[in-house]
Amino acid sequence: MTKRLRVGFTGYYGMRNFGDDLFGVLCAAAARRYWDADPLLVGPGLDGVQARATWPAMLPSALYGSSGALGKAARVMGFVRGLRASDVLVMGGGSVITARESFRKPMMLSAMRRGRLQLAALGVSVGPFPDAASEASAAAFVRQFSYLSVRDRRSYELARRMGLETIAHHGRDLAGLLRDVRPLSSRSLASDDRSVPRIGIAPCRYDVRSDHPAPTPTQWHDAVVHAVARMAARTPLQVEVFSLNAHAQHGDEALAAQLQHRLRERGVVTRLHAYGGGDPLATVDAIAQCDAFISARLHGAIVAYLCSVPFAIVDYHPKCRDFADDIGLPPGLRVTGDTHDTAAFMRLLDALLNDDGTRPGLSPDLYAQQAQDIFQCAPWSIPPAAQSNVSSTAA
Repeated sequence: MTKRLRVGFTGYYGMRNFGDDLFGVLCAAAARRYWDADPLLVGPGLDGVQARATWPAMLPSALYGSSGALGKAARVMGFVRGLRASDVLVMGGGSVITARESFRKPMMLSAMRRGRLQLAALGVSVGPFPDAASEASAAAFVRQFSYLSVRDRRSYELARRMGLETIAHHGRDLAGLLRDVRPLSSRSLASDDRSVPRIGIAPCRYDVRSDHPAPTPTQWHDAVVHAVARMAARTPLQVEVFSLNAHAQHGDEALAAQLQHRLRERGVVTRLHAYGGGDPLATVDAIAQCDAFISARLHGAIVAYLCSVPFAIVDYHPKCRDFADDIGLPPGLRVTGDTHDTAAFMRLLDALLNDDGTRPGLSPDLYAQQAQDIFQCAPWSIPPAAQSNVSSTAA
């Protein structure tokens, strides 16, 4: 009997960030389906995921993601276990090919050079880099990989300029696998006869970059609160505020609670959805129930798009613009440094709720179809006939 390929996925899994946990769920399911592999999550396990994990289930997952020496030691130990238990180690999702240094890089290269495993990255973005030296260093690192699937056109073109064309594949974000690997639940797809529209809002704690003009969180929060309150005074509506990251330092819980409080003070019916880890697919269902969605979190926007919910994105980072450009999101649905006042949000909300000029150039169906190539174009892909025999619900 042929031994199944052991694939370890490394990322920020199990650290209470919706997008990263969603990567873990989808990577594990896709590895089983498209590679007939035995997946391993480098980090804590996730609810409903049929995959091994390097972090012992009896220990609190909060310890793994904690700051300080103890948390770092936990992550190093987990990474060592992942290296030893994998034939292929995959950086699964996110903005990970950057100038940022990590203890993981030298350990990955050492294991690869000793012939212990192959390296890959799936559904990632590349750069941008602050200088030529940082770009060259990243290129030297990724050149040791067997496969690199990037999630946007800018990253693909940059990877080619970095001399990575032999391994680079222009793919999509891993979230695009939602429809194929883990179809949305019947609850999220069921028609919901509601007379009151639901508006989803997902804030993000970010600092404005000098190279990417954007409104501050305070600026666009002020504008959206005023716009929603004015609209609610004319017609009944409900707001769903989403906290998609519960990290103690970088998370959104305080911002989301503040938004909910301000809207309630203005008489707007509001409910808070706080993702604290566990099952990211339940949050996918909640986003799918919205009639319009405004997101500063990239994966709030991507999931809304894949669920065919009219959405707008707060363009605070190059990765947000990259996604918007790739799908052809209309300019009026991008909240930028130039368009973030109350009047702009009034126009935006009216367009979203009336589905007026909100369709991206690339359909969600086509995006989801193309996302299959993330795994199918990898060296470890099994024949399509064999893929059909693997359960698509093994996540």
